[in-house]
Amino acid sequence: MISSLLLPAGFFFETPVLITYHDVVEKAIKANRSRLCVGLDPDLEKLPLQYLPYGKSSLKKNIEYFFKEVVYATADECSAYKPQAAMFSALGCEDLLAALITWIKKNFPNHLVIFDGKRGDIGNTAKHYVVECFQRYEADATTVSPYMGLESIKPFTEKPEKGVYVLCRTSNPGADLIQKIRVPNRLHERNFIPFYEYIAEKFVEFDVRNQIGLVVGANCIDELKNIHKRFPSTPLLLPGIGSQGGKIVDVVSIIDDDKKKSDSESLGERCNNNLINLSRSVIYASNGKDWKYAAMKKVKALNVSLGSGLEC
Repeated sequence: MISSLLLPAGFFFETPVLITYHDVVEKAIKANRSRLCVGLDPDLEKLPLQYLPYGKSSLKKNIEYFFKEVVYATADECSAYKPQAAMFSALGCEDLLAALITWIKKNFPNHLVIFDGKRGDIGNTAKHYVVECFQRYEADATTVSPYMGLESIKPFTEKPEKGVYVLCRTSNPGADLIQKIRVPNRLHERNFIPFYEYIAEKFVEFDVRNQIGLVVGANCIDELKNIHKRFPSTPLLLPGIGSQGGKIVDVVSIIDDDKKKSDSESLGERCNNNLINLSRSVIYASNGKDWKYAAMKKVKALNVSLGSGLEC
């Protein structure tokens, strides 16, 4: 028989606090006072190669130099970086990307790295995608495709501090072909809902440890309103500003609307956890000698327009 353990008066065990990705992204926004995510997309047609130190002698060294300088130029005005996996892989720069992410995390530890891989598979393949995202590339979060169902996403949720952004309502015009199809949904007050909303509903329901976010185009204003209204605590990753037609003023009017309505809520309940992604308009703001300054100037102006969400 095991005797009872007697504890001194006033002694108690502290329950470990579970840190989730929702906590991580809110902390990053608060620490950096920014909701901007800068995409890192290597495009040989846009790189200012004539103003990079290695000329035509070493493409990889030029890409490494370019993106480190971009990070230096933008870090004060953003909270996250989102490297596009295929664009690095197509240039044979996977090892360079891994080293770049390690460098970012060492020098800018308050910034998030979102691995934009859009992976989605089942079984053993999915487990290898998880290793790719969170071990090889040390990312804080990744983008995933929901097409193969919940089982394709589950392996990405093993560590609660890691985030998973599910493609929901994407910013490309061709997405209407699939994402706006209406599907039956007897559990909702409406008998039929758009497929993108059904995806959001199922994956938010699946998110028991606050790890899942949704990718919603910032140029899809009606859909963004709908998603934000239905799932106000779910982090959103919002591409589509600029050349795709999205406007920061429209996005702010939606994602900050709930804050204005309830001043008594805490920061967490206010859900200041949405990231607005900008890529080419920032990193390729100029292909001249002033490319570093142009990126810095552009991201600063965008951050001022967007606001940190902490002012509300």
